[in-house]
Amino acid sequence: MTDIILHDPALCTGCRQCMTACSFKKYRTYNYNLSMCKVLEDPSGGFVRVHCHHCRDPMCVAACPTGACKKNGQTGFVTIDQMLCVGCKSCMYACPISIPHIGRGLKIMVKCDMCQGDPECIKVCSPKAIKMMSREEAAARMAEAIQADQNNKESENR
Repeated sequence: MTDIILHDPALCTGCRQCMTACSFKKYRTYNYNLSMCKVLEDPSGGFVRVHCHHCRDPMCVAACPTGACKKNGQTGFVTIDQMLCVGCKSCMYACPISIPHIGRGLKIMVKCDMCQGDPECIKVCSPKAIKMMSREEAAARMAEAIQADQNNKESENR
């Protein structure tokens, strides 16, 4: 069973502390542009967090010509081996949400590595909008949220 990060937009305040914690952990500077996650304002209200989902069957891994993108069979985390990466951007193009990107001052791709299982972003999220949980638990919560949303829409249409 692998863990992933789940974001609850209903709890997110848009403070972007997750972004600053990430940039500091990776680059020792507070800079939104260096974060491996992004918090964006949702045009319909609230905030959306864009981050690597460490996919069950990651397309970035399949697209990598050098084998730099790897999925750890035990943790489920998808990482990029900086010694093997040639910066071709194949992983970025293959990712459905274009998460891997060229690292600052590097000619190689970077992405969230879940801070080796102890994500800094979760530690600083005071409204607890981001949580680490099993993929199965996250899927169940998402299904519940979708069902609740559909029920609300049906109630409004009556």
